Amino acid sequence: MVVEIATIYVNPDDEAAFVEGFAAGADILRRQKGCREMRWGKRVEPELAYMIAVEWDRIEDHFAFRETEDYKTFGSKFRDCLAKPPEVFHFEPRG
Repeated sequence: MVVEIATIYVNPDDEAAFVEGFAAGADILRRQKGCREMRWGKRVEPELAYMIAVEWDRIEDHFAFRETEDYKTFGSKFRDCLAKPPEVFHFEPRG
């Protein structure tokens, strides 16, 4: 298993639209092959951003999702609300 962590920076004027759009697209992500669980929420500090944590069976499952029409649809729900590209990394949990 790997965990994807993404920091999504949102334009302050677009926060409500981002929340609505991301919530509308969340089920697209959750139904992907290899997606075990997804959590997301507003980062407390230091600046306006949202955090996403996705548990994948394998990192290849995440990369495969990124090549699908579902990925394009998912991103289209909130992409216009972003202040800059998301920062994404993966790790293998140990405990």
